[in-house]
Amino acid sequence: MCGIVGIVHNNQRDFQQNILHMNDIQAHRGPDASGVEKLTGAILGHTRLSIVDIASGHQPMSCNSNKLFITFNGEIYGYKEIKKGLDYPFKTNSDTEVLIALYKQYGSKMLSKLSGMFAFAIWDDQERTLFLARDRFGEKPLYYGFTDDGDFIFASEIKAIIASKLLTPKVSGKAIGHYLQRLYIDPLETIYENIHALAPGSFLTYNDGRLEINRYFNYPITQDISLADATEIFQDKFDKSVQRQLIADVDVGAFLSGGLDSSTVVAIAQKYNQNLKTFSFGFEGTMSELSYAKEIANRYGTDHHELLADKVDIADL
Repeated sequence: MCGIVGIVHNNQRDFQQNILHMNDIQAHRGPDASGVEKLTGAILGHTRLSIVDIASGHQPMSCNSNKLFITFNGEIYGYKEIKKGLDYPFKTNSDTEVLIALYKQYGSKMLSKLSGMFAFAIWDDQERTLFLARDRFGEKPLYYGFTDDGDFIFASEIKAIIASKLLTPKVSGKAIGHYLQRLYIDPLETIYENIHALAPGSFLTYNDGRLEINRYFNYPITQDISLADATEIFQDKFDKSVQRQLIADVDVGAFLSGGLDSSTVVAIAQKYNQNLKTFSFGFEGTMSELSYAKEIANRYGTDHHELLADKVDIADL
C-alpha cells in the first residue's frame, strides 16, 4: 500500500508545503519513503511501502526522456511478462517503470494489458496532460476535486485533499440521504459534494481545464458452460492468480484461519513459495480457529505465527 497525491495548476504559486502536508497525512500508507516532484504546471507526491525493487523504485518516477512522470499505488500482477514485450530502456526492476513504459507506448490503451490492484497518475510534462486510472474492481482508492482557486487535486484518501487546505469541503445532502436510508455512502460518491471518487475500471484525463472520464472495463457477458468445464477453468485461473501475486522482494505472508478460502490460497501459494509465512489470530474464552490454522500450517510446512488476544479495544483499530 502506498499513497499518491498531486495538484495540477495554472499559476506560479509554490505548492510544495501543500503536497508535503498531503504526504504527511497519508504517511501510514507508505512508511518507507516519500517524495515530491515539482513540474511545470503540476506537482506530484508519493509515500512508499517498499515491496518490489526496494533499492531503485523511488517515486515519483520519470521516464527515460523526463517527459512523463508517475506516482503509483498498488501492484501489477505479471509485470515481468509485460516487460518482455516492451521496447524501452529499463533502469529498474519495478512495476512502476513498466507502467510508464506502457503509457509511453500505448497511451490509455495500456489499461487493457493490466492485471492487478492499482491507482496511478501520469503527468505528461510536454502535453501538460494528467492521466489518472483505477483498477477494475476499485481495490485501490482514488479521489479528486477542484480547489477553491480552480486547480485540480487528487489523492489516495479524502483527508489528504482536505489536508492540502486548498479546498473547502462541502457536505453532500445526497450522500447523507443515502446514508440514512442504507447506512453507507454510495461507493461511487463521497460524503462531500466537491470531492469525487474515480469509479472502478475507469480513467480520467485532465488538460487545460478540460476533464474527461472514460470507462475501460466492463464485466464480460456470461456464457453457458458445463460444471466440469467451469471447474477446470477456475482451477487454472485460481492457480495462476495466486502465483502472480507472490512476486515481492520482501517476505510473503498469508492470513490463515483454517477455513476453506485461506487454506486453499495457502495450499496453492506454498507450491511456488517454500518460505511462505502464515499468521492467525484468535481470542481467549471463545471458539478459536487457531487449532485449525495450525493444522493447515503444519500440513504445508509454513512458518506459522499465532497471535492471541482476550479483548480488542475498538479505539486501537
